[in-house]
Amino acid sequence: RDRSVSRGLGDVYKRQGIILAVYACDKNEFHDTGLAYGKHDCSMWEYFAKDHADWDSVVMMIERAGLVNIFDGTHPQYKEITFFGITNLSVNQFLVKNLDENKAMKYQGVRDIPEEMCRRILLSHIIPGKKMQQEFDYEVKGTLTGGTIVKTLSGIDLRVYRIKNPFMGVPDIGEEGLGIHALKSGYQAKVASSNIETTNGVVHALSYTYQMTEL
Repeated sequence: RDRSVSRGLGDVYKRQGIILAVYACDKNEFHDTGLAYGKHDCSMWEYFAKDHADWDSVVMMIERAGLVNIFDGTHPQYKEITFFGITNLSVNQFLVKNLDENKAMKYQGVRDIPEEMCRRILLSHIIPGKKMQQEFDYEVKGTLTGGTIVKTLSGIDLRVYRIKNPFMGVPDIGEEGLGIHALKSGYQAKVASSNIETTNGVVHALSYTYQMTEL
């Protein structure tokens, strides 16, 4: 059975309910989802393979897309990468919300998502080289400007920006956040856990509320 849906849709909706409750507190605040921080003495591919709870589905997507060598550091052009990580819940939401004309799920699992679609989605979330959160510029508050413009491996221009969050009502003194903004489509997303370092790059894990897309 496809591991990407092995937990069942009931579990997906249960987790969605918990997440939405947290998210509803303040849409402008950064929320730590508890994904692992720090350095990991292994490749990005190995890190994902060990953490089944968050990354099983993206492992399957990587395999289906034929991109293992980018994530394990053996690709000759991409010895290091930065990945804006798509977690299991985002993949499951994608599966649940993509319906056919009969309102049935178009894809029953990752194995049903077209290989080229998996490839485009993943490459849209990768930039070459290792860029830690602190290396990106700040957004100009109240605008869609500021930050650092980078190009993904799929050719998309992505604005990556740091956010100064409030703490106990005091502006700009709370924990910093990170966001991404696809300039052509206008799609935006927040990073939940940043600076997850591996031997061949860094992962900035996107929020569980992120709706997986090609950007």
